[in-house]
Amino acid sequence: MKIRPGLAMAVSALAVMLSAPVQAADIIVTNATLFDGTGSDPVKNANIIIEDGRIKGVEIGDTSETATLVIDAGGKTVMPGLINAHFHLFFDFYSSPPVNPATSDETAEAYIRDVMPGRLQSHLEQGITSLFSPIDYAPHIFNLRDQVASGEISGPRLFISGPILMHSGNHYACSGDTDAAKAWCNERISLPIDTPDQARASVQKLVSDGADVLVFDAVSNQETLQKDAFSAMIDEAHRLGKRIVSHNLDARDVPFMLEAGIDGFIHAPSLFRDTDGTLLTEAGKRGLPLPATLGFYQRYIAEGHANSADIEEYETQKHNIELMYAAGATPLFASDMPGLPAPEVVPTVTGVMSGLGLDNKTILLSATRNVARNLLGRDDLGTIEPGQIADLILVDGDPLTDLAALTRVEVVIKDGSLAVDKR
Repeated sequence: MKIRPGLAMAVSALAVMLSAPVQAADIIVTNATLFDGTGSDPVKNANIIIEDGRIKGVEIGDTSETATLVIDAGGKTVMPGLINAHFHLFFDFYSSPPVNPATSDETAEAYIRDVMPGRLQSHLEQGITSLFSPIDYAPHIFNLRDQVASGEISGPRLFISGPILMHSGNHYACSGDTDAAKAWCNERISLPIDTPDQARASVQKLVSDGADVLVFDAVSNQETLQKDAFSAMIDEAHRLGKRIVSHNLDARDVPFMLEAGIDGFIHAPSLFRDTDGTLLTEAGKRGLPLPATLGFYQRYIAEGHANSADIEEYETQKHNIELMYAAGATPLFASDMPGLPAPEVVPTVTGVMSGLGLDNKTILLSATRNVARNLLGRDDLGTIEPGQIADLILVDGDPLTDLAALTRVEVVIKDGSLAVDKR
């Protein structure tokens, strides 16, 4: 039989395809109970196929895929890597007395060189594959993020805000033995927003430097809030495509912040208790992201260091968080507590969130999809689906029924590569 030229070419091409070796995936995690972070129920006997740093596919049951590395989950839970929505890398308030490890460019660089690699690796070993560090020294925090991104330092993927946007004279966490050290800190960790033009210029600088999410600090009473500068700051952030969130103390400032268009909070207000919901309910109704950063207060009170004012501030923040969550605010997994040892992060945060009445599924979503979508504005992180960045962890147990399973991390895959293997 004579074969037409076009058909002959097609047959030849098919023969080449059939004879060519099948390209193996980089990693396949087999026999997993999959919590994919989308909100769906877990699926048993799942295979997660990873190629070129991304999730290539998820198959249930048998798979014909091959891989360079096959990890048998043995029926244990595989879920997206955890994302800590608030942890300052350049401070240590956990020690007593608190430690500010940088007072000059030289000490900041030494801290990155001598301390950060071990610190970041420890967080990665706890299953934290991404971390938002708000309010750190610039340019040092930007340099650190670049070192992690390039693989020079192993650790969670870093999202950063850089310096905080604030009114001049409001010093943020700056201490030191000398006036020069305090001045260095204030210069490196804050940018002024005293006038509309100044606010826009400060936002432009942060965006130009590469900030992922912007953070501002409001004054503690509405009477002195410089509304025109504040509005200019938020408008400029949105014009440049950046989210801007509040490191806010006073609930009475929130209605204007909402009017101006803030995108969420990295703290709930701890000054002024909103007893009737008129100040904070609207923020909840909008579903704005809200961490429950109560761990420091709880530790401080438990150790007997708190005075009556500290306890009142804790109770006020707790009340305001509960009010906002009840109205619909999006919970975020966030430790704050600068200097908190990495092994204590997960039990501290899950303990706080459970104590607020949140169920395990909500807590798991708060540590995965919700941080990625609602705070970081990333739709390629926080879930295990085709096309997503391959950040995932294997834990011994079922965190939907026992959150302590999150403290038993056996495998961490970040960016599609095996980063931690404790098996």
